Amino acid sequence: MAVDAKMIDPAARDAAFAAMIEQHPDAFLGAISPAGQFVTLPDGFAPESMRQIVGVHSALALMVAEDTRIAVDAWHVALAEGMTSCLIHPVVAPTELVRMHLIDMTHRYGVYATFLTGLRERPGGISLEHAPIRPRLISLRKDQVAVIRDVDPEVHLILGWSADELIGTRALDLVHPDDHGRAIASWVDLLATPPGGSRRVRLRHLHRDGHPVWFEVTNHNLLADPDDPRVVAEMLDISDEMAAQEALRVGEQLMRRLTETIPIGIVQIDADRRIVYQNERAAMPVESGELLGEECLGLVAPDDRPALDAAIAEVLGAGRDIDIEFGHRAGRGPRRARANLRSLTGESGLVTGAIICLTDITADVRMRDELKERATYDALTGCYNRASTLTALQEALAGPGRTRGTAVIFIDLNEFKQVNDRHGHAAGDELLIYVAGRLRASVRDGDVVGRFGGDEFVVICGDVPGPGRARRIGESLVTALHESHLDVAGERLLPQASIGVAWGDPDTISPSALIARADTAMYEAKHARTGRLALALAD
Repeated sequence: MAVDAKMIDPAARDAAFAAMIEQHPDAFLGAISPAGQFVTLPDGFAPESMRQIVGVHSALALMVAEDTRIAVDAWHVALAEGMTSCLIHPVVAPTELVRMHLIDMTHRYGVYATFLTGLRERPGGISLEHAPIRPRLISLRKDQVAVIRDVDPEVHLILGWSADELIGTRALDLVHPDDHGRAIASWVDLLATPPGGSRRVRLRHLHRDGHPVWFEVTNHNLLADPDDPRVVAEMLDISDEMAAQEALRVGEQLMRRLTETIPIGIVQIDADRRIVYQNERAAMPVESGELLGEECLGLVAPDDRPALDAAIAEVLGAGRDIDIEFGHRAGRGPRRARANLRSLTGESGLVTGAIICLTDITADVRMRDELKERATYDALTGCYNRASTLTALQEALAGPGRTRGTAVIFIDLNEFKQVNDRHGHAAGDELLIYVAGRLRASVRDGDVVGRFGGDEFVVICGDVPGPGRARRIGESLVTALHESHLDVAGERLLPQASIGVAWGDPDTISPSALIARADTAMYEAKHARTGRLALALAD
């Protein structure tokens, strides 16, 4: 009802049609059926001097692809209101804008009038070039030996051959040689079907210029028809689909070849943890199609297994990307690996699986641990170095594990230079190593023994309730050194040291201040010593 209310009355449309013919004698004119296809101009439709639009089925073939939506919208307006116009870029002059007029003349001629105006430099008698719309479906009729008897005229738009050229040709002659076997097998199978049966096959056919065109051919067996025995073939052009499949195949092949060349293991799993793909470097003990289960994960170090199980569940469940390191057993012994887990999602956004990239990082971990050890420990004695000792003191005083109090014991070896001068630096190194070992053996688990300088050691003791307890720890170190000796080149060396002890409350003292107090106490012990070992407690 709303459409009829907007429809322009026939008299107004007649007037507009007459005005267009009078004002635009050089326009291109065509007649469109209510179904939207160009048809022959009706008798008396327009002067013979006007240029007709011929050789094209749809107005959409006259314009660039980007303008087809504009034309479709205009057609809907013409259907509803009886008259409209729009601007388009014609194929013949894609940089120009021309106007397409649509007028409903069904009340008089049974068609819609189409005018194209505004094309420059188009002298009379010159046809309007257009881009033929290539059909996707054609049909042909064959006899019992597959000789073509009839074919749709649009066949030339797909295969380049005219219908007349193909009549009398064996259908097999159009098929790509590599597909002859499949074509023959499908034909034989069709002949064995009951009357009215059909068979479908995908075949490449050869275009006139030699390039292949993919068709899905559905042959219908109508040979039992007494009036017209025949086989009707419906041929659907699937070249775009097959090209997409080929591009996908090439892309998949490229990715698989890449995964075989990169120096990491690649595993693809689906949402159910089934292995979809794995490259050779992955070295999984199961085949593709099997579950990524205990047979694989049982090789993971027990301490790392829960974290790896949780990572896989998180990637498949929440779609998060996770990187994780874990230990595992291998033929070459215990190894360390890094797994980079990345989720895969479908068009809906749901997780469909995951990619797992596996890298053997055993050498990297070993190097990392070595670097960490070098950065943390003194190479000669195995004690903490100066920097890591200060870090340990900082954590004891201000870290999350801060305790009731912290004791710092500063130890300086006396007459160490004389040992080097008399016995050589190798003997001096042996003495340092020996003293470091005695100190470590005499402190509690968790206490830190650090080499602070050439012949200086610092012991950090956490959770010490007060100065008295700190002094007793210092005295235990004095006892350990007093009861020790080192034999070097047949001569006994007795460690000599001055020891300063300081205690601090984490809430009232800084690391540097506590070290300074212990250092001061050490010098007091050095100045007051009467034997080879002396101890002093900071005030």
